[in-house]
Amino acid sequence: MQQYFCETPVEAGGTYIFTKEQAHHARDVVRLENEQVRLVWQGRAFYAFCRKKDGVFLAEITEEDPKYNENKAEVILASALIRREKFELVLQKATELGVTRIIPFVSSRCVVKEKPEKAEKVLARWNGIVREAAEQCKRNVIPEVTETMSFEQLLKQEAELKLAAYENAYGSGESLSDLIAGQKSVMIVIGPEGGFSTAEVGRMEEAGFVPVTLGSRILRAETAAIASAAMISELSEQYFRNHAEEDNA
Repeated sequence: MQQYFCETPVEAGGTYIFTKEQAHHARDVVRLENEQVRLVWQGRAFYAFCRKKDGVFLAEITEEDPKYNENKAEVILASALIRREKFELVLQKATELGVTRIIPFVSSRCVVKEKPEKAEKVLARWNGIVREAAEQCKRNVIPEVTETMSFEQLLKQEAELKLAAYENAYGSGESLSDLIAGQKSVMIVIGPEGGFSTAEVGRMEEAGFVPVTLGSRILRAETAAIASAAMISELSEQYFRNHAEEDNA
């Protein structure tokens, strides 16, 4: 079932008129006609049947979908800039895995440097990738992609639990599942292809980031970002799901 994020408010029993881009996609790309779609407006989802009427492509909304496909905790992925195709893969997969906010940043060993004159265009492209991924995996909320931050700006970001994954990190001695348990917001920082410098590791620890490892093997930057997003999202969802079952028992 195709999903679209609405540009105007919708309610059960109402009608939604597709934007020009959405109409082109629904009519000409995936060829939807009298088929059910899922529409989302400000976190609420609805089922609707789409069709062409009087030259306009629209969806007639039948009922609300009570399913809310979001984690109870905020999962923040801070990923250093890496090569374009790899970073865009991280954006797509992090969205599919339930990440709430994605923070691109630049550190000393980043090979890729953002050009200020292209920043607005690049951010628009990133947001487009995230939106498409959120529609594909039936999310209720589109993750936020922030403007690219400096390393010092990144250190000032807030979360209940702040984690930093890097080579030779010895960790806090606690398992990742124990660290994440019950946290309402978790941030994980992943460095570039060259990793973090010794000075940067020290600055993160001073700023309250807990060092963690993602296993015994050395992962590529994009693999580490995707793997950490998957681990944190699943552990967090599992914790809140188990506690909800206990409360209902």
